[in-house]
Amino acid sequence: MGHGTLLGYGKYPKSRLVKKLEADDRDIYKEYISYCHYKGRKIRSIERRGKMEFLLLYEK
Repeated sequence: MGHGTLLGYGKYPKSRLVKKLEADDRDIYKEYISYCHYKGRKIRSIERRGKMEFLLLYEK
């Protein structure tokens, strides 16, 4: 996914993830994990990696 798709430009709106982060809403798990598709198919290895990244992001 390119940065234009996430951050929005021209006719593309900002992603829900970016909108939540800008609004200081830190309940982003669902949106963060949703970026695990390639060519329209859900890829389990990308999903697992995203879950681990999310856990590391909020590790104390």
